[in-house]
Amino acid sequence: MALTKKTPDISSFEDHTRVWVFQSSKVLTDVDQLEISSILDDFLVKWAAHGADLYAGFEIRFDRFIVIAVDEHRALATGCSIDSMMKVVQQIDQHYKLDLLNRMKVAYRHGEEIMEANVNKFTQLLANGELNENTTIVFNNVVQNKGDLDAQWEIPVKNSWCVNLMS
Repeated sequence: MALTKKTPDISSFEDHTRVWVFQSSKVLTDVDQLEISSILDDFLVKWAAHGADLYAGFEIRFDRFIVIAVDEHRALATGCSIDSMMKVVQQIDQHYKLDLLNRMKVAYRHGEEIMEANVNKFTQLLANGELNENTTIVFNNVVQNKGDLDAQWEIPVKNSWCVNLMS
């Protein structure tokens, strides 16, 4: 049973659109993705800030990353509205045991596979040469807008915050 999405696809948003990227510690099954998509779709279609509807959407990328976007040129996401989004993300996180809010982990490409390591392990992999600052691609989950998501989300270690982990 396919989900009929009520929210717009992120691809239709402008580059200035604000984004949040949440990284799951496990690959999301098709069933998980369908259920999470339904939860997010129901929330985002009603998401508002001080009575103003927010133009928002989401996608699940690579069966592991939940990306939420809001066009703040239409209406600003305020502290309270962001809190309400985070509450939904926390509920998803707890229900599916995804570790979405743990910012001490790094996702990176190993061939076509997406791997994850905590910051300490990732630092060790760089130090002992198993990973390379020039060729290892990391997911830069701290991007702030859709333009950066499109251009700077998958980047070499040397161009990311992970370069600070190098000795």
